[in-house]
Amino acid sequence: MRRRSRARRTEPERRMARAVEPMRRLLFIRTDRLGETLLNLPAVAALKAALPSAAITLLVHPDLLPLLEAVPEADRVLADTRAAEPLWWLRALRLARMLRPHRFDVALVSNPSKELHAAVWLAAIPRRLGYGRKWGWCLTDRVPDRKALGDRHEVEYNLELVRALGLPAAALPWRFPPFSREQADLCRLPELRDLKPSEPLIAVHPFSSNPLKRWPAERYRELIRRLALRRDVRIVVVGGPEEREQVSAALPPDASVANVVGRLTLRQLAALLQRARLLVSNDSGPVHLAAAVGARTVVLFGSTHPATGPTRWGPWGPGHTVIARPSLAEISVDEVIEAVRELISKPNMISQIVD
Repeated sequence: MRRRSRARRTEPERRMARAVEPMRRLLFIRTDRLGETLLNLPAVAALKAALPSAAITLLVHPDLLPLLEAVPEADRVLADTRAAEPLWWLRALRLARMLRPHRFDVALVSNPSKELHAAVWLAAIPRRLGYGRKWGWCLTDRVPDRKALGDRHEVEYNLELVRALGLPAAALPWRFPPFSREQADLCRLPELRDLKPSEPLIAVHPFSSNPLKRWPAERYRELIRRLALRRDVRIVVVGGPEEREQVSAALPPDASVANVVGRLTLRQLAALLQRARLLVSNDSGPVHLAAAVGARTVVLFGSTHPATGPTRWGPWGPGHTVIARPSLAEISVDEVIEAVRELISKPNMISQIVD
C-alpha cells in the first residue's frame, strides 16, 4: 500500500517533497552577456532568501567575475573557462571537471546550452534544473521555455527557475551595495578629477553590440550638445574598450563632455552609475547595470516585438523611462530631451535641463 500511495502522488506533491531535500550547495549558471546575467540576480536573491543557510555559487562569463563578486547573496563566483577548448564536448568535460569537486546538490542553468546541460550531468550534480531544450534530457527538472512569448519581464521568467524548486520567489527590486573604493578611483581620472561631490552627472551610453539597437550617432551628438549647455550638469559618455572607435561620431565638437569610453572597469562603471542621476542609453548591458545600482534610465528601444521589446528586456524596477518604436529612426532628440527633463524633475534629482 505504501508503494502504491507514493506512485499516486501528484506532480505538486512530488515537487514539494523534492523541495525539502537537502539543498546546501547550489550552483546558479548564467554565462553570457552583462545584461542577461544581471537580470538573473533577483532570482539569486530569491534563492538566498528561501535558503539562507545554503552556499550559493555563481558560474559566469570571465569578464563579469570581478563585478559579480560584489553580489552579496553569492558565497562564491566562478569563471566559465570553457572557451579555451576547441570542441564543444571538450568544453563540457572541462567544465564538469571544474564543477565536480564542489559537490553541488543543485544546479540551475539559466541559459539553455547543450554544453552546460552536459557539464552538470557529467559533474554528477544530483538535481539539475533548467529549460527543457538543447539536451534537456541531461536535466532532472525541466521548465518549459516560454520566453519567446515576451508576455512578462525577463526577471520574472528567471524567477520561474527558483519556483520550480518548490521555493517562493517574489519579484522584488535588487541592488548592488555601494562601490565605495571604485567611487574614490573615479576622481583619479583626468576627465573627472575636478568633479565636485554634489555635482550632478548624466551618463550617456550611445552604443550597443547589436547595430540594429543603435540610435543614430548624429542624434546622440545633438542630444549631448543640448544636455551639455547647462553648466551645472556634467555629461559623461561611457562605453567599453571595443567602442572607442565609435565614440567620435557621437561627440559634439567643443562640448564640455567627459569622455571615459574604454577607461573604466565594470566595477568603476557601476560606481559612476551609482554616482549619476541618470543614464541615457540604447537597449544594452549598462542599462541593467544602472538599474542594479539604483540609477534612473532613459532607454531607447527600436523594437516593440514582445520577444525583443521592453516588456521583456526593459530595465527592472521603478524610476525608468522607455521610449520604444518599431524603428529607432522614429525617436527624435526632442523626445529624449523631454524624457530626461521629466525624470530629473522628480525628487532627489536635479531641477531641470533646458535646450
